[in-house]
Amino acid sequence: MRSLTTRAIAVTTGLLIMGSSATAFASDSPVAPPMTADGAAVEPGTVTDSPASGADVATSTDADAALEEDQPIPGETDGPDLGEGDKGPTSEDCPQGPFVHITRNLKNTTSVKYSTFAKNNKGYSLDFKFTSKRSGTTTYGASLTLSSEFKIRWLGKIQAEVQGSAEKSWTSELGVETGGKVKAHSTVYGDYGIRKEKVYGYYGTRYRNCSVGHKQYVTFWAPYREGWTIR
Repeated sequence: MRSLTTRAIAVTTGLLIMGSSATAFASDSPVAPPMTADGAAVEPGTVTDSPASGADVATSTDADAALEEDQPIPGETDGPDLGEGDKGPTSEDCPQGPFVHITRNLKNTTSVKYSTFAKNNKGYSLDFKFTSKRSGTTTYGASLTLSSEFKIRWLGKIQAEVQGSAEKSWTSELGVETGGKVKAHSTVYGDYGIRKEKVYGYYGTRYRNCSVGHKQYVTFWAPYREGWTIR
């Protein structure tokens, strides 16, 4: 596993393609701030990456449920239709050969690697503390079988136009903490995982007149960050 230092990549200052609300970050840390889903049983404004410690902290327990490969990220929305991106016949020459084009930036998802929960049976709110105890790896991929050449082209397209931190492979860290206050007589759940940038588009062959033939449409994803989701 690479260290946080060696894996940290400066994040682009803004998106060239609109749509994924949690894509651009001010920090260059590979670990994103914890995110809270609507309806989570936590006191508003208490979720933090510096949780409290001590005797009066709700005990966390590993969850037994199957881990989700595509868990929604709070606040994510699909981007607008970006069009086909290929021109009709023209007198200008286009670079010929393999070609990829993003037609929509999709809602990003999380590949969950560790899941836990804390139950509060008391009549008042309690601090809770979660720590990632299991690790996992997510690699780039597509909804169709692609050659290595086209996978690299798709990754380069995402890095250049959507998410500069996207990688071929990402292994999540151990010991990353989050916490907050769980409401009285409630249970709060925490999932630690790897965020995936997801796009939809096509690949094919571009000709000298700028048209593209043999189009194949595909959903493509690449890991770009990791973090907690509280729900």
